[in-house]
Parts: sequence; C-alpha cells; structure tokens
Amino acid sequence: PGGANEPTLPFVFRASVARPDDVLLLAGPGLAEPLRGQPALADRLAERWHDTPPPGLAAFLADVQLRAKGYADDRTAAAVWES
Repeated sequence: PGGANEPTLPFVFRASVARPDDVLLLAGPGLAEPLRGQPALADRLAERWHDTPPPGLAAFLADVQLRAKGYADDRTAAAVWES
C-alpha cells in the first residue's frame, strides 16, 4: 500500500449490524473513488442490488465495471449479501 512517497493510511476497523438485504462491499480505490465522486454510480448499484437476489458472477462483474466519467482504474471488489 502506497509507494515510497505516498503516505500510508492507518488501518480502519468498522463494525455494524447487518440487516436483511444489506450488501457489504469491499472495494479498492478503482471502485471506491468513483462511488464517492459520482453519486449516480452508487445510486445505480443500489438500484441493481436492492430487493433482488444477489447477482451471478457475470452480472456482478458487469455491475462493478459500470462506467463513470473520469475514472478508468482497475476495479477490485468483493461483496457479501445478507439474507
């Protein structure tokens, strides 16, 4: 994490109680930055993943690759759906 000239961020621990239909999304910077910078992308994922069964692998990969203008980094993501 971080190159020789990049400051390293401290480890962050967050705990919360999952509710039915919650999705835990762990995302690298290539996905986290557009989710923060383009609220429409976060809204689109929320629409696609709300009140439906979890997507299959192909649909999940397509979802995390949704385009966001100005963001072209690799996208790393893992998700867990609460049932």
